Amino acid sequence: MAQLDDRETASRLFNRCWELLEKARDQDDDVELLTSAFSSRYHWLSVGDLEKQIISDWMVARATAAVGDGDLAILFAKRAHSVAQENDVPDWLRASTAEGVARAYAVAGDVAEFNNWSALATRLIDVIVVGEDRDLIASQLADIEAP
Repeated sequence: MAQLDDRETASRLFNRCWELLEKARDQDDDVELLTSAFSSRYHWLSVGDLEKQIISDWMVARATAAVGDGDLAILFAKRAHSVAQENDVPDWLRASTAEGVARAYAVAGDVAEFNNWSALATRLIDVIVVGEDRDLIASQLADIEAP
């Protein structure tokens, strides 16, 4: 029963992150976004498989980037990317984690690293087999405001 509760909570919090990311936020919303991202990660680490754990690190990176904390975004984005590269995960997840690192470097204002990671993400996106997955990750990469 506790595992089901953790899964439900992790999923609900992850979805709340998306709701907050997709709207105009104030400072209170930013605090809720960060709290939701870290809380979702905590629950996924307890009950999620490797993919969920990678995605939860990616979401923490996405949330911290959204509130302007480039250093923390880089830390979690690189964690997600490293684990994705070291394991047999779907092609879209590898590309997504590279997109996350590019986004983190953009927020940090590091043009050279942003360009490197953006180019890597583009190469990884190009080899995603499922068109819908490829389009989604490509749209997320295109959404990044270059430094």
